[in-house]
Amino acid sequence: MSQLFVSQNKEIISRNKAMKKFTLLVVGQLISSIGSGLTSFGLAIYILELTGSVTATSIFSICAFLPSILLSPVGGVLADRYDRRLMMIIGELFSGLGLIICLISVMSADPSLAVICIGIGVSSLFTALMEPAFKATITDLLSEEDFAKAGGMVQIASNAKLLISPVIAGFLLQITNVSTLIMIDILTFFTTVFIIMVVKKGMVAKRRVDTNLSFRREMKEGIAAIRGKKGIVIIIVIMTIVVFFLGFVQILSKPLILSFASKANLGIISTVIALGMMVGSIVISCMKSSKSYVKMLYLGLLCCGIFYALIGITQNLVLIAIFGFMMFVFMPAIQIAADVLIRKNLANEVQGRAFGLISLITQMGYIFAYLLSGVLSDYVFEPFMSGNSLLAVKIGKVIGTGEGRGIALLILIAGICMAIVGIAVSRFISVRMLEEENKKNEIITETCPEGL
Repeated sequence: MSQLFVSQNKEIISRNKAMKKFTLLVVGQLISSIGSGLTSFGLAIYILELTGSVTATSIFSICAFLPSILLSPVGGVLADRYDRRLMMIIGELFSGLGLIICLISVMSADPSLAVICIGIGVSSLFTALMEPAFKATITDLLSEEDFAKAGGMVQIASNAKLLISPVIAGFLLQITNVSTLIMIDILTFFTTVFIIMVVKKGMVAKRRVDTNLSFRREMKEGIAAIRGKKGIVIIIVIMTIVVFFLGFVQILSKPLILSFASKANLGIISTVIALGMMVGSIVISCMKSSKSYVKMLYLGLLCCGIFYALIGITQNLVLIAIFGFMMFVFMPAIQIAADVLIRKNLANEVQGRAFGLISLITQMGYIFAYLLSGVLSDYVFEPFMSGNSLLAVKIGKVIGTGEGRGIALLILIAGICMAIVGIAVSRFISVRMLEEENKKNEIITETCPEGL
């Protein structure tokens, strides 16, 4: 009995130490996220003012995401092959090179959208090294019981660019320009790298022994791990669709609000809405392990979609802030539930390349959304809602007419589609089987402990 108590006490101490190290790592990501948010917010407004085009903003967003998305599987293979903390350090430092290119362009007498896009693309390129390594490090450090809590902490750090950055950027843009925001972002990289180095000291990464396999072979192993369970494949498809719809609100929310409100109002609403994601992340990080992550996933999708759609029916800033806040409250539930369901059903030694591939697939939804949102907004929905057709008049009685209401209609449709996806998730037996199989394995492990 005493030996059992000592063993349990050691396990608790070990888990606490691991969580402390992980918390430091999250602090580093928090700082980096704030810096990235300053650049993202500042450049988006800068390009919108420079060009006056939603399509131009979409092109910038594509350049910011596409390189990282395409190279994320390579980053995943590297995360499984080499020290994951080292990959994070390299990714942080070299992504700063792209920001320097952006800085040079915006400080020039004749700023170029093309040069800014190249710079942000270079930065995105090296981010691909960091993100799969960071996700896989969760499994390196923590036990399964802490996965959901860790997921909530990661969401808090990631959401800082949506919650904290707009407030800081909005204030700084009143007294300075976008170049200052980019400089601050570059400086945050060095702080983040220092924290990663502190956490790295004395840690042993759970890497595979065989590092002689080719990238092609390792990529095939990652694909095989994902394809091995139908439920994982379905979750990936679902998350790709969800990301596609979320891409619309990312691009269209700024021009929607600016069509009837000021930049100051945009900054305030951006912060209020992002606060919802922070609240949702905190709630989940404080929760005990969920009894059903499948239920968390489909309820999150349903509620998120409903509030998403409601954003498009009003021009009242208070209501938009409330609907946006509630939409973001449920977003962490979607992300964390999907992450835990996948993580618990994949072997640790393939998680780096698996998450790299998953990131590639799901985030392509953003690219398709960015490609379509600007074109649909500028050339289809805005002209449609500005016309006098019978359908446009009827829709206008519900959501209003004039500038920006075509964008509102597009947001309304996307939200309804997301809610429908949420309803569909509850119907997939293979997704529910992922949770049931994992529970059976946990019962077997508790009944037959390792070593008996």
